[in-house]
Amino acid sequence: MIELISAGIGVIGVVIGWVLNELTTTFRERPKLCFQMVSTPDDELTEKEYRIKESPSEHGIEIFNVGEKPFILESFVICHKKKLLVDCHIAESDRIILPFHNIIYTLSDQEVDALEWHCQKEHFDKCQVTVYSVDQKKVKGILPVPLFAIRANIRDTIVV
Repeated sequence: MIELISAGIGVIGVVIGWVLNELTTTFRERPKLCFQMVSTPDDELTEKEYRIKESPSEHGIEIFNVGEKPFILESFVICHKKKLLVDCHIAESDRIILPFHNIIYTLSDQEVDALEWHCQKEHFDKCQVTVYSVDQKKVKGILPVPLFAIRANIRDTIVV
């Protein structure tokens, strides 16, 4: 009888180990992206006098793929408290991010103005980013926006 109980416990242990292994494999194979604000090199910018609202700005978003599989981007949105701030569409040439590589999405002047305006209005220093892949998978992350938060704080102290 004791041998039967020991065998049952052994089988249960093997099944639990197999389930946990499958779960960790699933979590490990998930796409993982990280985001950070970067500045645009001066040689890529149009002079301020000649810019329009769709012109590239001095700000960009660097997207790192820290997962184990390539990720094919379709678009991404920047939100704060479930409120859409900026909707970004990736150029065809920048859609594929290989593992441990990155791309830079340069924000337009209009997108920067929208982010700054919302940051000043709602006083936040982090946004939620939701990235959509070509096959409609979603990856969520956090984008720190400290420069916009500092500008918002400075404008508030000057106005007051």
